[in-house]
Amino acid sequence: MRRWLPPVCAVALATAVASSAVAGKGPGRTDAVWQAPDYAGFDVRSIAMLPVATFDNSLDARRYTENAIGQSLRGTGYRWVSTMMTREEIAREGGDSLLKAFTQSVLRTGRLDSLDAPRFSRATRARALLTVRVDRFERMELPFDQSGRPTTTVQLTAALVDSTGRLLWSASGSETAEGPYQDAGASVIGVRASGLNNTPVANQGVAPSYAETLTRLLARWLPQFPARPASAALPSTR
Repeated sequence: MRRWLPPVCAVALATAVASSAVAGKGPGRTDAVWQAPDYAGFDVRSIAMLPVATFDNSLDARRYTENAIGQSLRGTGYRWVSTMMTREEIAREGGDSLLKAFTQSVLRTGRLDSLDAPRFSRATRARALLTVRVDRFERMELPFDQSGRPTTTVQLTAALVDSTGRLLWSASGSETAEGPYQDAGASVIGVRASGLNNTPVANQGVAPSYAETLTRLLARWLPQFPARPASAALPSTR
C-alpha cells in the first residue's frame, strides 16, 4: 500500500511562529518544534484533541494517528478531551457540515484560527485545542527482484492553540522507518505454478508498521510538549 499526501502548508506554518528548533536529526528524521515563551501564563489545564485531518480521508491514517497521540500524551497531567468526545461535540454543535469545515481549515493552515477556536473551545469545554494534520502516510514494499530496504514514512503537523486561537505550541516532522534488507538475488525461494505461467515465490522484506513509525516520531515530540503549568494544578473545569 502506498500513499503520498503533499505537505501544502509546512512553510507557511514555519514562518508564522516566532522561532523553531530542530528536534530530530538523522536519516528520515526532521522535526521543527516551537513553544510560546510565555506558555506558563496561559494556565492551561484542559486540552481537547480534535479529530485528525487527512488529505485523502484515510480512515487508517486517522485512527492510527489518533490512537498513537492519545497514548503518548495521556500521562502529561492535563485533563484531556479525547477525539471520540470532540467528534461527538462537533456533531452536536453543527453536524457533518461543521466537521467538514473544521477539517478543511486544518488541512489549509495546519491549525485553528481566532474565528474557529472560541467555538470549539466552548463546544469541548477545554481551554486549549490540539489539531493534527497527516501530511504523509506511506508504506513502501519492494518488488521481489529489487534489493534494498522497505520503508514506512509518516509526516505530521500539529498545533496547540488557546480558546482565542493564539498559537501556544507547534510541531512538524517526519519519521522514515526501515525494514530488514532485501537481497534480490537471494529473495526467490521457489516457484508457484499459475495457469500457463510460473510465479516466483519470494522471501520479501517487510516494511515497519504504521504504529511503530508513529511511536518513533512521537517519542521525539513528547519531551518537547509543554509541561502543565504549576498554577494549573488547582482543580478546575477548564
